Amino acid sequence: MEDSASVPPRAPSPPPTVHQAPGTEAGAADSPSPSKSRHQCYLCSRTYERADHLTRHLKSHDNERTYRCPECGKGFNRAAKGVECWESEARIQSASQPIERRAQSYDEFESSAMGSSIRSQHANDGSMDGSLNHGLNTAPSSVSRHFEDASLLLGLNSNGDLPGVIPFDAMHTDHQPPAFNAATMDFPDFFEQVMMPGSEVPQQGWMMPPDVSNFTSDLNFDGGDFDFSFLASGLTRPSTAQGIRPEVSGMVAEKDANTPSDVHLRAEAFKKNPWSWNHWIPERNSSSFSGQDTIDIRQVDRVSSSDQLTTPDSVRLVHCDLRHAERDRMIRVVTQVANTRVTMPSFPSLELLEDLVDIFLLQDSSAIDSYIHSASFVSGKARTELLLAMVAAGARYVSLSPVWKMGLVIQEVVRIAVGELLESDNTATRELQPLQALLLMLDIGVWSGFRRKTEIAMSFLQPPVTMLAWSNAFRKFSYRDFVPSEHEADESLEDKWHAWTEREAKKRLILHTFLHDSQLAIIYAKNPLLSPAQMMMPLPACRELWLAPNAQAWRNAYLRLAPPSQSDTPAMMDFFGHNNLLEQYGTVVDKTLCMLIASHGLGHEIWHFRARARLLSGWQNHGRRDRHLEHARQQRDLLDDLTTFQAHCELQVTSAPEVMLTLELLMMLLHVDIEDIQTFSGKLGEEEARSVFPKVLLWSQSGESRVAVFHAGQVFRVARLFEKTRLRDFYAVALHHSALTLWVYGMITTNASRKSGRESPARAVARAQGESSVVPLDTLDDRAARSFQLLGQGTAGIHDPDLTFVPLSSSKALMGTAASILKSNFPGSSNGLPPLIDNLANLMAEIGRLSGRD
Repeated sequence: MEDSASVPPRAPSPPPTVHQAPGTEAGAADSPSPSKSRHQCYLCSRTYERADHLTRHLKSHDNERTYRCPECGKGFNRAAKGVECWESEARIQSASQPIERRAQSYDEFESSAMGSSIRSQHANDGSMDGSLNHGLNTAPSSVSRHFEDASLLLGLNSNGDLPGVIPFDAMHTDHQPPAFNAATMDFPDFFEQVMMPGSEVPQQGWMMPPDVSNFTSDLNFDGGDFDFSFLASGLTRPSTAQGIRPEVSGMVAEKDANTPSDVHLRAEAFKKNPWSWNHWIPERNSSSFSGQDTIDIRQVDRVSSSDQLTTPDSVRLVHCDLRHAERDRMIRVVTQVANTRVTMPSFPSLELLEDLVDIFLLQDSSAIDSYIHSASFVSGKARTELLLAMVAAGARYVSLSPVWKMGLVIQEVVRIAVGELLESDNTATRELQPLQALLLMLDIGVWSGFRRKTEIAMSFLQPPVTMLAWSNAFRKFSYRDFVPSEHEADESLEDKWHAWTEREAKKRLILHTFLHDSQLAIIYAKNPLLSPAQMMMPLPACRELWLAPNAQAWRNAYLRLAPPSQSDTPAMMDFFGHNNLLEQYGTVVDKTLCMLIASHGLGHEIWHFRARARLLSGWQNHGRRDRHLEHARQQRDLLDDLTTFQAHCELQVTSAPEVMLTLELLMMLLHVDIEDIQTFSGKLGEEEARSVFPKVLLWSQSGESRVAVFHAGQVFRVARLFEKTRLRDFYAVALHHSALTLWVYGMITTNASRKSGRESPARAVARAQGESSVVPLDTLDDRAARSFQLLGQGTAGIHDPDLTFVPLSSSKALMGTAASILKSNFPGSSNGLPPLIDNLANLMAEIGRLSGRD
């Protein structure tokens, strides 16, 4: 083994048995044939059969021994396998020499090292001129390395200060950039190894990046998590210190800033990180209620407004009056489904159940894609499975962790209960309420922030899609007209209103299912189950009709608006190709919902464009230039469609941030493969990241990448416009994907600037503060943005919460800004964030910390 105290002496060469080239040694190679020893040291001319042997040998010159003893500081090129640490007499005597004597030894050592290096190069090259030039070019590098070795002999590190000695880095001029190697990079070891495959980075000490596509955690509840005794005084009073949200098991918690850093503990904590890049495998014998087998709610009164994560401007239209009979029905379903798998020392009180249903109806009514008619909802006539689903959905909007944990348990009950209902009575597949309960269960599971629930919910979308298709719910002829008259009797009017609301609820259920499917296809890059061509039902009625509080208000609005019959109303599929239909039917149809659905209709085309792009990735090898040109033309056409539709939406008075963010995200995805971005970021490990790096590097050098990062910055801009508590679920993940795109682009372009010696973006910003070269991507400054997209001019970046410009090279500040946008959307959440939001904020903070750049 070689230690780091000195350069190892060269062993004497045995007498050569074959012809030996000058400057080489037969003992340095295993084979007597010089032609097989292709790996030669450019400093001492030793030759090796294998490249890794040469690399390890070069480290003896560079003094970059990876493995160091924590006791004495000795360095080794290979792992020291439990060898006992001991000091030799020679090393002890050498360490005790006076500094002056050691410095004198260094001067002699430096002179001989430079001379021997040049002489060896002369002997190795064919011509004197070539060898002299080569020797002069390599001599400074050799001196630098030997200086580092001598620094260690003097008890200093390579960056230490020695009086009277000028660091070698100071010898570089402005026109000669410093050497680009792993030691000078600010990126973590993982990305150094991916972007510099020739460097050897110690794998044992790696901090693998988190799986950027996995923003879920393990569901690990126990009975103690459901102790509601601290809520004995009720929730109508202001929250106190008792209501601090306990940390979710499996999530990464922020450490105290004063806690000392410990590499070992950080590495161990990372192994348990729920965002590990390793594929998640469920534990053996895990079941529906594993880890969540207790509902213990005692003496709970109501949910105060301070504990609700609802939109402040939402107006409560109705109040749900539950009776004890409905509560008893819920208890009966829970006990029948859970059987012995769930224990219930207590069950939510009637008041708490009412609050949770009210919270859900409040949030659903104000949502763009509302699909449960709150004004006509009667708890006594509702199926128990739907009541339980609404309770679980309402619990999502409560910041107290015991409440939303209880909601997740009930969500599991609903999943099993609806399945048993459909199995026992097939006619229920044609009823609206079981399908509504099923979609609510899927919404809760997919956006819960927990691995198992997300996976199961994603796999259960096919049944409702099939049931809707087989019931002809996608066809226009299935929707009858219910037209009220001015002097109609109250009973008849009430019947018509309920029939009309069920018809509209079915439309909106289908549209919500389409959105749900499309959002999952975008986020998880999965094949969508529904096609825009299937949306042949009439356009949804306007919100004035949908939110009418009673039959009389509905009749008055209907007679005033005079909507056309269902047969004359355009189908949703017609609107996909003719957006100007809103100008003709704008007063009687739901404009915002139609625009949101149409944007996801374009999203399906972009999904297919990305799938085709992967298939055409090797078109040069197959000589199919015609297909490639057709593919590029399709990209331009889709961008035109998106730009035109965006301009159309901006003209609408009721343009919603959800629509605009979706369009900006789609324009970003049109110009970047988010799967490549995630793979390079470490989603699938080092080898996959290394394999995709050339593709991502080529993308970063094209104009396509600048278009992508511009729209990613626009996602940041629109995200700041969301109403409080609305930036969640799909839209929160969209912000994460945009931040990831900016992060990877900034990292690779900064890496390229350093490698070529050009000025880094961070220094360019420092030099050009206040000048036109700064390009903020999260504003509406079209002039600077166009110059950046078309010509690559300017230093791109975003604004942090303090409105300070942050260049894309500042990875930590970039990710911190994205996390702050998420958190600021929940300003009143004193008892914690929703699990998915908490996961995303922690994930982006972790990525920022691993980036190592402010």
